[in-house]
Amino acid sequence: MANMEEIVPPAIECGFCLRQGVALPNPRQLTCNHVHCLECLTGFYDENNILICPWEDCSQVYEVPLNQLPAYDIAKDKPKSCDLCAKKGKNNERAFSYCPLCDTIYCVRHHEFHQEYHEEIGKVHPTINMEQYELLKSQQSRVCTDHTDKPISLGCDRCLKMICNECVCKAKFCDDGETHQMMTLNQLVEQLNDKINKLKKGMIEKEEDFEQIFKFTSQTLAEYDQETTETLQEIHHKRDAQIEALESKYKQLEDEYTEGRLRTKTLITDFLEDEVLKKWSQIRNIMRKTESRVKHAHQCDIISSYSDTKNEMQRLIDEIVPSVQVLSVSKVREKSGSSDIMLEVFFTDGFLIDEHLNLQPSKPLPKSLKLLHTVSLPSGPFSTRVWNSQIITGMECKAVATVDNNYQVKGSFIIFNNDPKAIEVYQNRLYTAVSGNPWTIYVHDQQGKQVTSWNHCDISDLCTGLAVTCDKVVAPDRMKKFLIIYSLTGKKLKDISCPQLSENWVSLCVSGSDKVVVSDYGSSQICLIDISQGQLLWTCKDVSDPLGLACYGERYIMVAACESRTVRILDSSTGEVVAELTDSAIESGAVFNVVISGDRLIVANYLNENIAVLQLQP
Repeated sequence: MANMEEIVPPAIECGFCLRQGVALPNPRQLTCNHVHCLECLTGFYDENNILICPWEDCSQVYEVPLNQLPAYDIAKDKPKSCDLCAKKGKNNERAFSYCPLCDTIYCVRHHEFHQEYHEEIGKVHPTINMEQYELLKSQQSRVCTDHTDKPISLGCDRCLKMICNECVCKAKFCDDGETHQMMTLNQLVEQLNDKINKLKKGMIEKEEDFEQIFKFTSQTLAEYDQETTETLQEIHHKRDAQIEALESKYKQLEDEYTEGRLRTKTLITDFLEDEVLKKWSQIRNIMRKTESRVKHAHQCDIISSYSDTKNEMQRLIDEIVPSVQVLSVSKVREKSGSSDIMLEVFFTDGFLIDEHLNLQPSKPLPKSLKLLHTVSLPSGPFSTRVWNSQIITGMECKAVATVDNNYQVKGSFIIFNNDPKAIEVYQNRLYTAVSGNPWTIYVHDQQGKQVTSWNHCDISDLCTGLAVTCDKVVAPDRMKKFLIIYSLTGKKLKDISCPQLSENWVSLCVSGSDKVVVSDYGSSQICLIDISQGQLLWTCKDVSDPLGLACYGERYIMVAACESRTVRILDSSTGEVVAELTDSAIESGAVFNVVISGDRLIVANYLNENIAVLQLQP
């Protein structure tokens, strides 16, 4: 192809604000060849640091930080000129088309001559425009890393390794020892695009699920507001029927009712934002990124990024779509007997969401305990939880065992090399703290397969606690008197001071989304800590020798005071003891852990080597 002569570069025009001229401030050129000023691009980055080209009809997605976008080089970006004009020594005309058969670039005038000439001699020479020409150049074969004079021509369907024809003889096996399944790049890209299309179908179905739950929840909010209005109107009607002196008390009633409704409405709104809109947005973002990669990326880039794209899409597909049900929360009724105010609002079951969202309505305070079952175990249990409608327990025999619905021990679910001193369940994952030097925290899935593990700093071999809330794992470091906060994959996030800790038995439980209750047997103290702020909210010293902890709804905390053979109930907002329960199944010095499932209190009796199931009776 003939060399192109020097021509005057065109004026630069920002594709968004349309400012023109070489004085355009800080121009940046995207790989889609659109130029924008830095000031405009700054406003088009979303919260995930993703940029979509603002040029009209261009939807290419970029995951490059703003400071890494290449500057626009005016000297390099000279327009293509006509090859025939250059050969004849004339002023170069701007390129209009390219003929692959002639390997020549034409201006508009020579394009017409080219077409007329080949039509007259009966030949077909199809041409392409300059945008297609640039795309054709970008899609030319890349060079093999081992043979720089050979283009990449083959790819493996199993390991996605790409080679040239020269490498075929020596590249026989994938990294896992299996034989390569080599095919042409076109065939491989076609197969990978088919797989991506199947994943896209799953993403679309997932998006439809979120759309349906969004519609349902939005409709529920409207009905919720209507019910609130009607209830308040009824309250007002009754209030007006009474004497004027009672107006202040009705106002108090109205405020209490509105506040309770607002709390539940906030739960629904938070659910929409955190569990529906946020995840729905993630699906849309990955869909747009995937479609852009398939449309604009080079074949080699599609192959290289396939595994990450597949994993990211599959993760979103596998996520559980949360379900939501809103029941009637309150009704108005007249109070019985003589009273200076004739109405009261009584609250029933409220906003219910799947248990992994940790949003439950307030429960009435239980008045007594009734023993239902006692399950004998092969060794003493340290901790117990309910998982998939079954009781699981970590025992002194270095195993986690399951108890079915008939209260029969089904045997070891997981076996460790030391004692599992604490277990916790969160989002279909089992978290286990195993003693040793150092301690280890393991994560297993529902089939008992280990997902990950990490070392945890603790010196004592005595029973410990473990709590998992939102996206954090909380475990005590008793020597340094800290709570250590990890991510769900074991990355240490921060330490929180907890002076109440001793080197004795410790229990933890979650209270709300970012609060953890800590009980320490040695210091006979119970405290509530906000782990997001690192703030101690209250301390209770009214329960001697506390061990097992369990949160009952959002309002109460149950503590097994093992030496006094009682279960004390604390107000979660103040730490004050509000009630006390007792039963012969709560043995002195035997209770290491308790957990609540519905109206059942499950007690792990370490010394007696059994689990007691008691009913919480109102």
